[in-house]
Amino acid sequence: MRRLRVAVWLSFVLLAALNIGAAVSLIRYDRESALQRTESELQSLARVLEEHVARSFGETENAVAEIATLLAAQNGTEALGERELRALLSQRADRLPEVEYLFVEREDGSLAARSGDPQAPDEAQSTSAVHPTLPQHLKEDFEIGTPTRSSVSGQWIIPITRQVFDASGKYLGTVGAAISHAYFDGVYRDLQLAASDTILILHAAHAITLIHHPPVDGQIGRSVGDSPAISATSESHSKVVVGTPNGEAPERIVAYRRLTDRPLIVGTSRSVEDALADFHEHRLRIAGGAAVTLTLLGALALLLHRDARRRNEERQALAELNATLEERVQSRTAELEQSNRELLSFSYSVSHDLRAPLRAINGFAHALDEDYGERLDDTGRNYLARMQKASLRMGDLIDELLKLASVSHHPLRIEQTDVSAIAREILDELASHSHDRIVHSHVDSGLYADADATLIRKALENLIGNAWKFTRDSHPGLIQVGGRAHGDENLFYVTDNGVGFDMEHAARLFQPFQQLHKREGFEGSGIGLASVRRIVERHGGSVWAESAPGAGTTMFFTLPRSPAMVRRPRERQTR
Repeated sequence: MRRLRVAVWLSFVLLAALNIGAAVSLIRYDRESALQRTESELQSLARVLEEHVARSFGETENAVAEIATLLAAQNGTEALGERELRALLSQRADRLPEVEYLFVEREDGSLAARSGDPQAPDEAQSTSAVHPTLPQHLKEDFEIGTPTRSSVSGQWIIPITRQVFDASGKYLGTVGAAISHAYFDGVYRDLQLAASDTILILHAAHAITLIHHPPVDGQIGRSVGDSPAISATSESHSKVVVGTPNGEAPERIVAYRRLTDRPLIVGTSRSVEDALADFHEHRLRIAGGAAVTLTLLGALALLLHRDARRRNEERQALAELNATLEERVQSRTAELEQSNRELLSFSYSVSHDLRAPLRAINGFAHALDEDYGERLDDTGRNYLARMQKASLRMGDLIDELLKLASVSHHPLRIEQTDVSAIAREILDELASHSHDRIVHSHVDSGLYADADATLIRKALENLIGNAWKFTRDSHPGLIQVGGRAHGDENLFYVTDNGVGFDMEHAARLFQPFQQLHKREGFEGSGIGLASVRRIVERHGGSVWAESAPGAGTTMFFTLPRSPAMVRRPRERQTR
C-alpha cells in the first residue's frame, strides 16, 4: 500500500503538469487563433476596400480622360465657350459622387472652367488651388496629387490630373478632378468598423497618407516613407504586419494591399488589444478551469491516499482475522460433511426400516384377502383393498424420496450434452408404450448444454412425461421441445396443449408431494417437478412455468453457458 500511495502522488504530479501544460498550450493557441482571425478579417476588408478605391478612382479617371480627349480633339479650351465647358464639367461631375468638382486649366496654368461655378471665373479664380503654376514635366499619364483643402468647401480633397496634348504633341492644358474625403468617410462609416479600427489610403510614389479614417487632420498628408507597405517590393500585392505604425502606441495589426494599376496602397488596422479582447476572457476561463481541475485532482489524490492507508489497516486486521477463521472454517466444513453423510445414511436407513413394515402390511392384507375374503362383506373387502393400495403407494413415495435425495447428492459431471437427442429418445420411448395415442411432437435441432447428462435426462423425463400425461384428453396431443439464447444463459422449454392449470397455484408447482390435477384422475407422486427444480438449480439455472386452464402449459428452464458448480438460491418459479 505504501507503493500505491507513492504512485498516487506521482500520478497527481504528472497529471498536474499535464493540466498546466495543456492550459498554457491552449492559451497560446487561442492567442494565435485570435490574431490569425483578426488578420484574416483585416485582409478581407482590405480586399473590399481595394475594389472600392479602384472603382472610385477608375470612374474619376475615365471622366477626366473623356474630357481630355474632347479638348485634344478641339485643340484646346478656346474652341469651346466657357459656359459650354462649365456645363460639360458639371454634367460629368453629377455622375461621380466621389468627386467634389472637375476643372480645366489652360496651358498657362490659369483656371478655364470648374464644375459647379455659376459664373465665369474671375481674377481670384484664375489660378487653380490645385495647380497654381505651369507644369514642370509634361506627361500623358494620370497624376494623383497631395491632399489639400478645397477652395470651394474647405474640406480635404485629392487632386487627379491629366495633361492635354494636340496631335502634334503641343501642350494644351490640364484636366483634373478633386476627389472628396467626405465621400469616403461616409462610405467607410457605413461599414460599422470597430471603434479602434482605421482605414488608410497611401500614395506609393510620394509616400504620404492620402486618406485616413476616422478623419484625423494630423495624419492626412503625413509622410509614411518608413511604412512596411512602402518599403515592400512592387511584386508584393498584400502584406500583414504587427507593430506600431509611425511610432504610435499601442501595437496594431495592419493589412496592406497594393493596387495593381495605380500608385495606391489600401491599409486596414486594428489594435492588438482589441483583437485579443475575446482571448483575454477565454484565458481567464481556461485558467479557472485548470485551477478547478488541479483542485479536484489534489482532492482525489488525498482521498486515494487516505483510502489506501485505510485499506492497509483493514488488510492487516483482516489477515489477523483470517488466521483465526481458517481453523474455524475447516472445523465447520468437517462438521457439515459429517452431517451430510449422516443425513444421507439416515435417509437410506429410514427407507429401509419403513419398507419392512410396509411389506408386512401388504403381505398380511394379501393373506387376509385369500384366506378370509369370503367371510368379509363388501365393505370389509373394500377396506382391505384400500389398505393394500395405500401400502403400495407409500412404497412408491419412499422410492421417489430416495430419487430426490440422489439428485441432491449426485456428483456433477459437466460435459457437452445433446439435449435434442435426449428429448427425441424420451418421446420415442413414450410413444412405443402408447400405441393408441396420437401425439404430434417436435424437437428443435442443435440444442446443446454444458451440463450433467444424467441429471438433464431425469429433468427432461419428468417434464416431457408430464406433457405426455396431461395431453391425454387432447386429440391430437401436441408436444414441442425447443430453446434459444437468453442473455448469458441458454433457455429451454417444453410446451404442450394439455389441460393446463391456474397460475394462482404456480407457487405450489415445484414443492414435493404437491399435485394440482389429482382429482381429474392424473396419477403422480408430486416429486417430479421438485426434482427438476433441484437439478436445474444445481447447475446454476432457474425453472418456471406459464399456463392457463385448457390452454396447455409451457415449462421453462435455463442453464448457464459457464455452469456454476455451487447451487445458487432458488429463484421465483414464475416470471
